[in-house]
Amino acid sequence: MKTQNRLPQALFKACILFLGCTILVPAVMFGQAGNASVSKRPQSFDLTAMDRTVDPCEDFYEYACGTWRKENPVPSDQVFWARYNQLAEYNREVLRKLLEQAAVVTPRRTPAARTIGDFYSSCMNTTVAEQQGHAPLKPELAGINSVSSREQLMKAVAHLHSIGVAALFEFGVQPDMHDATMETATIFQGGLGLPDRDYYIGQDDKSKETRARYAAHIAAMLTLAGESPETAPKDAATVLQIEIKLAEGSYERVKMRDPQNRDHKMTVHALAEMAPNLLFPLFFKAAGAPAFAEVNVAPPDFFLKLNAVIDSAPLDNWKAYLRWRVIQANAPFLSNAFVKEDFEFERRFLNGQREQEPRWKTCVSATDRLLGQALGRVYVEQTFSPASKERLAAMVNLEEQALAQDIQELPWMTAETRQQALLKLKAITNKIGYPEKWLDYSTVNMKRDDLPGNVVRARKFQVSYNLEKIAKPVDPKEWVITTPTVNAYYYPPENSINFPAGVLQPPLFNPEMDDAVNFGAIGWLIGHELTHGFDDQGSKFDGHGNLANWWTQSDRAEFEKRTSCLADQYQQLVVVDDVHLNGRLTLGENTADNGGIRIALTALHQSLATHPQAQNTIDGFTADQRFFISFAQQWCANITPERLRVIAKVDPHAPVSLRTLGTLRNYSDFAKAFGCKSGQAMVSPNVCRVW
Repeated sequence: MKTQNRLPQALFKACILFLGCTILVPAVMFGQAGNASVSKRPQSFDLTAMDRTVDPCEDFYEYACGTWRKENPVPSDQVFWARYNQLAEYNREVLRKLLEQAAVVTPRRTPAARTIGDFYSSCMNTTVAEQQGHAPLKPELAGINSVSSREQLMKAVAHLHSIGVAALFEFGVQPDMHDATMETATIFQGGLGLPDRDYYIGQDDKSKETRARYAAHIAAMLTLAGESPETAPKDAATVLQIEIKLAEGSYERVKMRDPQNRDHKMTVHALAEMAPNLLFPLFFKAAGAPAFAEVNVAPPDFFLKLNAVIDSAPLDNWKAYLRWRVIQANAPFLSNAFVKEDFEFERRFLNGQREQEPRWKTCVSATDRLLGQALGRVYVEQTFSPASKERLAAMVNLEEQALAQDIQELPWMTAETRQQALLKLKAITNKIGYPEKWLDYSTVNMKRDDLPGNVVRARKFQVSYNLEKIAKPVDPKEWVITTPTVNAYYYPPENSINFPAGVLQPPLFNPEMDDAVNFGAIGWLIGHELTHGFDDQGSKFDGHGNLANWWTQSDRAEFEKRTSCLADQYQQLVVVDDVHLNGRLTLGENTADNGGIRIALTALHQSLATHPQAQNTIDGFTADQRFFISFAQQWCANITPERLRVIAKVDPHAPVSLRTLGTLRNYSDFAKAFGCKSGQAMVSPNVCRVW
């Protein structure tokens, strides 16, 4: 798992791999900050962002964002630049000040401040990193090189897992898919160094070029880590061939969206018999997991194929692969030669970023990723208002009422399924702001002159903390996203919607703005997350978070008919050049986008009914027009063509322009608000609606 341009480790593994929970946007949108300085947050409703020369009925995205897009090209150290990035930049500058204060050694430092301050100080100490070179890797590489048997190989794999380096597959914990009150062990397909299996399998010119560049990148990294220039290319070719085998055994992303393909619980004994070459009983013990009897295997086909592959290659090949996994996982925290090579392939080649980000921004992101609750605790104490929490809770209540009304009025749903849908909606829990209790990092020893060691110790703490949950009751108060994060998510095992403090600020949420603006941005987001409970994945879980069919056969068929309409509609949209959107991969997010806009506008109208003065025209726009402009402006963005190609292949979210245009074209209230007529681009000739 790379740390520079993937989702934060805990969120990625828990949400995407194991649980299928759905987040608002991928973290790469605002994962590593750019050089552009942001002294204040973007406005909630920005008239200067608009291009009013554009007909809103032909291209509403350009109408709402055109001037902003002209004036905000992608910075040289970014692959994506959006108003979300501007907010994340502002947030990151706040976090930088907090961390710089925490890094000052004083008797008054709290334990949380000491933990994050010492880590941040070590990260900023590039002098030590340059002095050390690849020395921090030597103990791990030596351990791998000493492997001389299958048993030692699997112990080495287990050790890497215990320090947060996933090799061959993923191993973690998730709520039981049929008893969401209990945690269960899970193994999941994985072990790849490129973003997706399709990079290894595709026969188009770009895929072939990517594999060639990837092999050269591996060789360069191996050379930096001490291998000879003659040996490194051979080992790189070996690594690539191993990963190709892993990719060939992996399910594609669309297939893994189906919870049924992630639901294969079996005894450890049965797993050991199914894949004897992987020595799973030995692996689980060596990884530091407590004793357990059952494990969820997602999917068994991958591990059957891995079982054959592990026996088909000599130990030296696997040792080369493990060395690469160690180097790849730690490259961002080593000397500049490693950081630069990592950037050149991961960011420049794969995503089109032209320049490295400043060191302090890398260190802020790393602190949040590895010690998020300690940082979040300090962040909340200084930034988050209880009044904001109360107002958001009131908006959530209105939107839950709006969704209930929507469910009750659906013409295609029968009474039996309708009752179950309403029961699930009523059972949804809401987490707003921050956890009720904070994670205690007091056992994690942070040293101000040992960044690689700090990273290993923080990762080891995370892994151990998570594995200790196996076979224990789920803690419903726990979060799987850090408090400062500019994002939100729906969590199927809890049937919960989650809004950390980082997202509850302008341009998404501003207590000083009128309801139309707030419901267009944060209100739409509330509706989006609520709808995730009823999208193509969420609809397969009941109100208790269990994988269960609460649909009649006829209603499920009607639901599938409507989601297919949406998938086919979005499949026609072009992402970049001749690359189309994957309508099935993005189906959950597109369903939530379309449902969220409907729920939020209904809630706004309910609010306006009790506050007639709020219906007044402001800045020349009606309440409904302000709502739609506010919705569109949260997506103002520019993206590199290279990043768009990656998005099309791996991202369950459509590019932001299509999230705006694709959603509003399906909505008659939008057409009414701006006087759009049939035949215009913003009026779909084939309207699709699920919720």
